Amino acid sequence: MHDPLTTETVDLLRDLIRASCVNDGSPASGQEHRAVAVIERYLHGSGLVGEVVEPLPGRTSLVVRLKGHDPAAPSLLLMGHLDVVPVHGEWSHDPFAADLVDGVVWGRGALDMLHLTASYAAVIKKLATDGTRLAGDVVFAAVADEEAGGRLGARWLVENRPELIAADGVLTESGGVPLAVDGAVRGVTVTVGEKGLASRRVVTTGHPRHASTPYGSSNAVVTAADAVLRIVAHPNPAVVDDLWPQYVAALDLPDDVRAALVEPARLEEALPAMGGLAGLAHAVTHTTIAPDIIAGGDKINVIPSYAEVQLDVRTLPGVTGDDVDRLLRAAIAPLGDRARVDRLPSADDQPASRSALDTRLFRALSEAVTVAYPQAAAVPVVAPGGSDGRFFRALGVPTYGFGLLSDRWHHEDFRRLIHSTDERIDVESVDLTVHALERIVRRVTG
Repeated sequence: MHDPLTTETVDLLRDLIRASCVNDGSPASGQEHRAVAVIERYLHGSGLVGEVVEPLPGRTSLVVRLKGHDPAAPSLLLMGHLDVVPVHGEWSHDPFAADLVDGVVWGRGALDMLHLTASYAAVIKKLATDGTRLAGDVVFAAVADEEAGGRLGARWLVENRPELIAADGVLTESGGVPLAVDGAVRGVTVTVGEKGLASRRVVTTGHPRHASTPYGSSNAVVTAADAVLRIVAHPNPAVVDDLWPQYVAALDLPDDVRAALVEPARLEEALPAMGGLAGLAHAVTHTTIAPDIIAGGDKINVIPSYAEVQLDVRTLPGVTGDDVDRLLRAAIAPLGDRARVDRLPSADDQPASRSALDTRLFRALSEAVTVAYPQAAAVPVVAPGGSDGRFFRALGVPTYGFGLLSDRWHHEDFRRLIHSTDERIDVESVDLTVHALERIVRRVTG
């Protein structure tokens, strides 16, 4: 049996899953007003009064501030998103029924990141109702549109209503994955930064003619395919920063594999030994380029004169958009004037971001890790994907992704379930997370 705080958090999580705020990237999707209504009902009677913002109809975010008694004391923002990605594939349970089976909550968004959003709401409600008088402010933001870049959520708030979410530190997704060696948890991940984004497209041209005689033709689609193969094969050396060796040291791997993983020249040969974590290891040590969308031609019997390949490019710290352009142009240079690199007009470059480790907030996270896992230390990591945290790191606000998963979790499982089928979270992880967050808030704003 769990205490009332955990039970409330699990119930709220299930209601948020059922709100089914699916964001497919279109302006009318998401409809986070449903989840905002769920949280407002949950907070009713607590004395907390939030402000709702709505950049577009239905795309709402809720911000609640619990005022402290000392304006000079540190303040903390707990920021969780409400939207979830679309559902694909066959699920063992209805992805929006929020089934609770054998101590596990199933559903889209359970892991990313509705269990954290529910925990934030539960913590601020408890602090508001149990007679606690904190020195600093605690802010809870339940935001829209994270899964499509935050333009209608956290980014909109930063650019248009910064006073609502102003704080000295931020907690958001994701982290808290235990790393076990010989069956004992020795480390727990804390996300301290994330890679940047520099989306590009390669545009190729050809000469149209009847497709019944393709030999010798200049086909833009064929050139696009050639460009993709050249980009994928282009040299892209590994980069080992100061955080990666700390993560490797906490993994249950043979010593020779550990040694290879922290040497840039040998890192790629060691990736197969990491099994399901090989993709993560590659991503956080390389600027990655993924050709994800290709289009060309408009009639099946005409050789296409135009094609384009859209590239998802994730950059390491210090890698600029100009660096990406140079790399791509070098890769496709043999194609001459049949191929060029363009920046996607709808996507601006976003640099990699990282927060310092010598902060009051990071120390509080480290303490919370040790309380839950006495033999473990906080292991700072950089996330391969993006989150709303980047908007606050850009302002110089220390921002971390944190939660606490139970020891049934492995990092491979966590990565496998994000945005995938059968997404779920166990109640024990919710219990660890909500109590760790309460402890952290009291420690930081205390």
